[in-house]
Amino acid sequence: MNETDIVKGLKMGIRQRAIWFHKLLEAAEAQGCDIEKLTDDAIFTYGQEVGAEAPGTEPLDCLHHFCGPGPFWDVFEKEILEEGEDRCVAHFHRCPLVDAWREYGLSEERIDQLCNLANKGDFGRASHFVNAALDFPTRIGGGDEYCTLLITRKAAE
Repeated sequence: MNETDIVKGLKMGIRQRAIWFHKLLEAAEAQGCDIEKLTDDAIFTYGQEVGAEAPGTEPLDCLHHFCGPGPFWDVFEKEILEEGEDRCVAHFHRCPLVDAWREYGLSEERIDQLCNLANKGDFGRASHFVNAALDFPTRIGGGDEYCTLLITRKAAE
């Protein structure tokens, strides 16, 4: 299997799971679940589990966790713009989740909501990097051209 096939397979899997995510939350909403709590308890917590395996505590460590080598680089069409000790910036030019939600016919408002909820996994992953703060000043799911992954050094407490 060549890399192109791997990337295609990953995109397909992510897109399928994006619809599962939407349908699961739709059912939970219909049953009166607190979606914020549900996603904090499930998605953020899972992100914490994934991030716990990553080495380091600094902004650069966090950037390398999110933008390391491998097929996900191509899946999200990542680009690192800035790598500093106190500030790191990357752009993700593609999101298979958003692609799937749009293809499924969801409204831009719903896509924005789902994107924010899905990002809880990223915030969970980043929480392991105790000296780094993660932000997404732009998001494809919010209607922007790309997602900006902004990682800054946390202020000393």
